[in-house]
Amino acid sequence: MYDSDMSTQDLPHLKPAVSTVLRAYGLGWILTTAPGLIAVLVKAVTAKKQRSSAIQKAILLTVPKLLKRSIVNNGLPLLLAASVGGQRFLRYVCQKYAHKQLSLKGAIFWSSFLSILSVRKLYPNIKTLEVTFFVLVRAFDVFAHRLYGSVKVRQRVPEWMLEYGNIFIFMLASTEIIFSWFYEPQRLPKSYAQWITNMSGIDDSLLKALRAIREGRFVYGKDTGASDILGNMCEKLGLPRSYGDPMTGRINCMVIHEGNPYGCEANAMMRFLKGFIKIFPVYFGVHLAPPLLFRTSRLIQDPVNSLAHILIASVRSSAFLGTYIGIIWYSICLVRTRVGHQLLGIDQSILDNTWPPLVGSMLCGLSLLIESRHRRGEMTLYVVPRALFSITERVLHPLKQTAWWNKFGSSYTEAIVFAASMTVVLHALHKDKEMVRPSIRGLMSWVLKKEMDENKRLVEGHEEDDERHLEVKIKK
Repeated sequence: MYDSDMSTQDLPHLKPAVSTVLRAYGLGWILTTAPGLIAVLVKAVTAKKQRSSAIQKAILLTVPKLLKRSIVNNGLPLLLAASVGGQRFLRYVCQKYAHKQLSLKGAIFWSSFLSILSVRKLYPNIKTLEVTFFVLVRAFDVFAHRLYGSVKVRQRVPEWMLEYGNIFIFMLASTEIIFSWFYEPQRLPKSYAQWITNMSGIDDSLLKALRAIREGRFVYGKDTGASDILGNMCEKLGLPRSYGDPMTGRINCMVIHEGNPYGCEANAMMRFLKGFIKIFPVYFGVHLAPPLLFRTSRLIQDPVNSLAHILIASVRSSAFLGTYIGIIWYSICLVRTRVGHQLLGIDQSILDNTWPPLVGSMLCGLSLLIESRHRRGEMTLYVVPRALFSITERVLHPLKQTAWWNKFGSSYTEAIVFAASMTVVLHALHKDKEMVRPSIRGLMSWVLKKEMDENKRLVEGHEEDDERHLEVKIKK
């Protein structure tokens, strides 16, 4: 808990810590506010009717309200600032007033622990679980980097397992996420569940039908009053209502394909293309941002090759997500039609009860093989926190019924996990930043720049002092 490599007479300098706090707060504010601001402005600019009125309303009413909420009701920037920048202040206080030197790990842990508890107290409605899971997964990634670089691990673990381990983890996470989205979307973060629905292109009536089948409210061969679930959808698609009537004994493939008459394979291809086209602008922005912000000189010096690289990466990422969507849809068709119904002749009530979405959820993660090795790791780290969110909702649901857990247990458990995870990540950034992925390392190195420069200066100063002491001893 205490440092022995630091003179008791030297207090930590606070000026670098102030810079860290300000940068961390600014980064947190941008990450939580910029998406909302951009969405409001884009919506106003692209309005088809009364565009000038929409822009005026956005600038004079919506944006000011959003900015006010981003400061008054947004505790995440404060949490980031206090947990990342608080450790040096804590070490200063301990050293000056308690005459004890707190280690870097101890300072990070306690500043993060106190930060999340304080922020939750100041902002009672704040939701920090997603942030906690994000940091937890990044901490596990630090350990994974250390294991990957270990000679002993490489001698004992097969190379293919190290190479494709992230694919397996991604598949597990995708299984949990997509299966929850099909049947219990309330287990996922609301915005994330809505995003999946938007990207999937599925009609809400189909989701309702799948859930009704699983819950026993939509039974083939029985009139349970559920014929309207898909009947209205059939009319909208120009199909006979009987195609979606449970009394017929089977939901017609044309309903699953939402009117596409060319078969299961054509439907899967259409889903792939729709997903590809919808996500391409997003991935183009994702791949364009780093060169635009951090490698501008290279982009200016060689714009053709740089843009070609960005375009290829965007196509590759879009193909990944398009394939992800296509696999889900085709897996559903394989289970309920091509294999289950046409080849094996299994009863349709068994086929449509859970199995098609489950198989699709399990196999869709294979699409990650399309991505580059670097992107595979990033995508895995992106989905795992969402899967943990769903698992937590599933496992802790009974505990949520108890007053003790709601009042104390959840807060302190999350605070410990958050603090321990921040300790692993920030300590790695300070002492061995190669263990942290470039995406996080780049941002956090900018946030911690002044502190890192100060630490480097102190280390160089101590090395010079050691050299002088050694020279004096040699002369004696």
